[in-house]
Amino acid sequence: MLRSKKILYVITKGTWGGAQRYVYDLAVAAQGAAREVVVAYGEGGELAGRLRSAHIRTAPVGGLSRDVGVLREFFAFFGLLRLFRRERPDIVHINSSKAGALGCIAARLARIPHIVFTAHGWAFNEARPWWQRTLLYLASGAIVLFSHETICVSEAVKRDISGFPFLRSKLVVIRLGIDCAARRARQEARAALAPHAVGRYWVGMISELHPTKRVEDAIRAFATLVKTHPEAILIVIGAGQERERLETLVRELHMRDHVSFAGFRENASSLLGAFDLFIHAAHSEALGYAVLEAGCASLPVVATRVGGIPEIIIDKDHGLLVPREDPAVLAGAMESLMQNPPRAAELGARLHARVTTQFSKEPMISGTLARYAR
Repeated sequence: MLRSKKILYVITKGTWGGAQRYVYDLAVAAQGAAREVVVAYGEGGELAGRLRSAHIRTAPVGGLSRDVGVLREFFAFFGLLRLFRRERPDIVHINSSKAGALGCIAARLARIPHIVFTAHGWAFNEARPWWQRTLLYLASGAIVLFSHETICVSEAVKRDISGFPFLRSKLVVIRLGIDCAARRARQEARAALAPHAVGRYWVGMISELHPTKRVEDAIRAFATLVKTHPEAILIVIGAGQERERLETLVRELHMRDHVSFAGFRENASSLLGAFDLFIHAAHSEALGYAVLEAGCASLPVVATRVGGIPEIIIDKDHGLLVPREDPAVLAGAMESLMQNPPRAAELGARLHARVTTQFSKEPMISGTLARYAR
């Protein structure tokens, strides 16, 4: 019974993104079922604030961050070890690769009875030199080895790590899920995002501005598209380390009248009614909350054929899938839907039906809590 158990979640960053949303949803659900819930994170932000508002106890861990550094890793590891020994949880549920690498070993040393790791994607799928990807693949296998079980958020995530036959019994797929939120009316959403924009056809993205998300490919594709569709504008919702570089690219392509960075927006999904089309250009993706949110909004979607995206979108049935890092093909797919509004609306409606029936939050929550009760 969960009522007698204490659960401690660990995540690298306390900002807001797909993994943070996952931890928040699980922590809120577990709070009503478990004896006690604590969430540990390395860098504070939106997640920390939301957890406090939900009356969930938080525990910052010094040194735990996405950046790599020997001294930083030393402090983070011993910070996690001290935390586990002090809190003595029954279950430690670790999220993200950095927290996984340090947290699984620390939890073993602290003799935690049940260690769960959720793989929100693998770092070895990112664009890196081959030797880095090889080392990261081995490190990812070690994380699975030291955890008692690993939750994969898509079949693709499980498939990517299945090269270790002796670890396959530790892998379980519990797909991400969401509840569709209420949306603002179109004009209200557009006024909130870009009140001075003059474009009549709005293309949208929700994406962390990180190299893996390949927002630059979307911008380059859009630079091709506006040559024949000057009425179109691209709105990018999200924040991150790449913003300055991406803004420079927009200026170099003379696209300042057609591309707008809206920054981080709380409850960004409520603003999706502003858009006519949604794009997702990632180099790799475990599953993709942003695509699920676009489906909730019944938007036609053009996305890269990577990771778990094809598990959401069957090409030409629920949206259009394109090769990664190919702005020309991305532009062509966008244009095909702009020129055929009935087809675009049909794809959006089909995606909405698929998301609401096959990717709801309840199976994700119940499936995960059931693992805790084992």
